Amino acid sequence: MIDYIASILTRALNIIFHLLPIKADLWMGRSIGRCAFAFNKKRRLIAYANLKAAFAKEKSPEELRAITKDVYVNLVQTFSEIASLTKLNKDYVNRYVEVVNMERIENAATSGRGTMLLTAHFGDWEFSSLVSALKGFPITVLAREQKMKHLNELLNRLRESKGCKVVRKGMSTKNILRELCRKNMVGILSDQDAGKNGTFVNFFGRPTSAHIGPFEIAKHTNSIILPNFIVRVNGPFHKLYLEEYIDVGRSDGREGLIDGLQRYMSLLEKYIRKYPAQWLWLHKRWKSTPKRTVLVLNDGKAGHLNQSLAVARQIERVRATQNYGTGDTDIVVVDVKYKSKLFRALLFFASIFASWRCHGRMSFMKMCLQNDSYGQLMKTYAEFIVSCGSSLAPVNIFMSKENNARNVVVMDPAVPFSLNKFNFVIAPKHDNVKPRKNVITTTLAPNLVDAESLRLSGEKLKNNIRIEKDKVIGLLIGGDNPEFALSDNLLEKTLADVLKICESNGADLLVTTSRRTNRAQEAIVKAALQSNPRCKLLVIANENNPEGTLAGILALSNVIAVSGESISMVSEAVSSGKKTVVFSLDKKKRGKKPKHEFALENLVKEGYVSIARSGELISLVGRALKDASPAKRVDDMDKIYEAMRALI
Repeated sequence: MIDYIASILTRALNIIFHLLPIKADLWMGRSIGRCAFAFNKKRRLIAYANLKAAFAKEKSPEELRAITKDVYVNLVQTFSEIASLTKLNKDYVNRYVEVVNMERIENAATSGRGTMLLTAHFGDWEFSSLVSALKGFPITVLAREQKMKHLNELLNRLRESKGCKVVRKGMSTKNILRELCRKNMVGILSDQDAGKNGTFVNFFGRPTSAHIGPFEIAKHTNSIILPNFIVRVNGPFHKLYLEEYIDVGRSDGREGLIDGLQRYMSLLEKYIRKYPAQWLWLHKRWKSTPKRTVLVLNDGKAGHLNQSLAVARQIERVRATQNYGTGDTDIVVVDVKYKSKLFRALLFFASIFASWRCHGRMSFMKMCLQNDSYGQLMKTYAEFIVSCGSSLAPVNIFMSKENNARNVVVMDPAVPFSLNKFNFVIAPKHDNVKPRKNVITTTLAPNLVDAESLRLSGEKLKNNIRIEKDKVIGLLIGGDNPEFALSDNLLEKTLADVLKICESNGADLLVTTSRRTNRAQEAIVKAALQSNPRCKLLVIANENNPEGTLAGILALSNVIAVSGESISMVSEAVSSGKKTVVFSLDKKKRGKKPKHEFALENLVKEGYVSIARSGELISLVGRALKDASPAKRVDDMDKIYEAMRALI
C-alpha cells in the first residue's frame, strides 16, 4: 500500500513539477531543503561529522554548518529536477548543460572499446547519464534498486524515456559485462563505503573503503574508464566535466587496479574540495575506515591526564583485539585553558543546555576558552572524547556534540543533569555518583600501570641502576594540594624513617618526587638522599623525569611508600600489585572530610593499602617487607575495558 501511495505521489509531483517553470521547481527544492536541514537530525549529524572529518583543519565550525545546510538545499534541488525529468530533452540540455571536454566521449565512442562512465553522488548525478543519451551517446546505467517496487519502476521508466537503458536487479553484473563487451557505454555510480572487505585507498587523508569492482570489470572487458562529474553552476545551469581516461585494461595485477581506483578517488576529492556542498555527505562514508582518533582533554593536572590516557589506552586495547593495527588508533592530547574562572563557570552553565543542534555553533566555546585552546580543539576531529575532572566536563560535552562523537568522563562531572550527556562516566566510589547504566564505579582512579608497562619499564630501569639488595622500597613523594600540606618537618621525618627501614631490613631505596613538590622540599630530599648509599635512584620530577620512571620504580620495589594527597599516585602504587603504605599529610582545614580522605579510608577497609599515621611508617613498611602473601588485586581496568568494548 505504501509503495502504491509513494508511486502515485511521485507521479503527481512529476505532473506539478513538469507544469511549473524549472526555476520555480528549484525554488521549491531549496525551501524544502532548508526545512529538511532543520529537522532531519540523524542524517544531518552524519553529514556534519563527515565534513568535520574532511575539513576540520581548513574550515571553521560556522563554515561547516553552512556547507551542511547547502548539502540539503542542493540535494532537494536535485530531487526536484528528478521529479521533473519529463521536461528533459535536447533543447533543455543544450540550454542548461555545458559539457566540458566533449571530445573525450566522442573519442571513446570511436575507440573500438567499451566505455565506463564512472561518476559519484555529486551534483545532479542523474543528469550525467541522461545528458550523454540526449547528446547522442546511448548509455546503460546500473540503477540502485529501491525498496518500493512500484516507485522504483516509475523512476526507471522516466530514465528510459530519455534514451537510457536501465539494468535492473538480478543479473546486473552480467548485463554490464555484456554491454561493455559489445563496445557500448555504461554508467556506474561508485563513491560509497564498500565495507571492511572493500579496497582501502587514501581519501581526504584517511584510509577509505572503496569499490574496486568497476575497475575489475573494466580490465576484464578491456574497457576505458571515463570519470565524469556534473556541477551545478547556478540554478538550473550545470557543467558536466569529462576527465582524463583511466585505462586499466593493460595494467599488471591488482596493483594497477588499485592505482586506477586511487586516481578516481583523488579526482572525486578534487571536485568535492572545490564544491563541497554538492556531494552526498549524508551516508557514513568512513564507516569502515580502520583509522579512529581519541581526543584527550588536558586541564594541566598530571594526575587527571594520566587517568584520561588510561581510558584512551583501553579504547586502543579494545580496537587491538578487533584486529586493528597499532597505528590505527590516534590518541591526541589538547590542552584546555579557560580565559578566567568566570568564563569557566559560564561554559559550565551553558553545557546544561547543549544538544545535537550545537554542531557548528561553537561561539560560546570560543568566548570562554583561550584562543590557542579553542583553535586546536576546532581543528581536531575525533570519534571519541575523553576527559577527567569537572572543569573539563563542559568542554567534553560540547566537543562530543561538535564531532558527533562518543564520550567518556572520569570522575563526577558535577554539571547538573549531565550524566546522560556522556556515554560513560567512570567514577571512583568516593565520588558517590548515583548508579546508572552508563556509570562505571571503580575502586581506584584509572591509571597507566599494567603488567606490560611494569615489565618493560622495570627492565629498562634495572639496566641503568645498580640494585644490590633483595629488598627494595619505593618512595613516592608528592606535595601540597587544596586539602593537604606536606610540611618540611613531615618530609624530613619521613625521609629519616625510610632510611632507618632500609638499614634495619637491608633494603635499597628508589625515590621520585612529583611536580607538586616545591623547590625547598626538593632541596631537603637531595640533602638527605643524594649521597646516601642506600638510595639507588633519586628522580626530581621538576628537573628531569624520564618516561617510565614511576612504572620502573613500582616494578622493582617490594613495598611502596606514597604520600596520601594524590589519589592518582596511590592508585598507581596499588595497581602495581605491590604492598602499599600511605603516609598521611597535614590537613589544611578542620571539619568536613575531603573526598581524598574518604577514598583512602575505603582503600584501607577493602585491604588495598595501610595508612601510616604519625610514628607508624617504620613498623608498617617493615611488616609489609616481611609479609610474603600477595597484595590484593584490583579489577578496575577490566571494568573499564568492558565498558570501552560497549562504547566501540
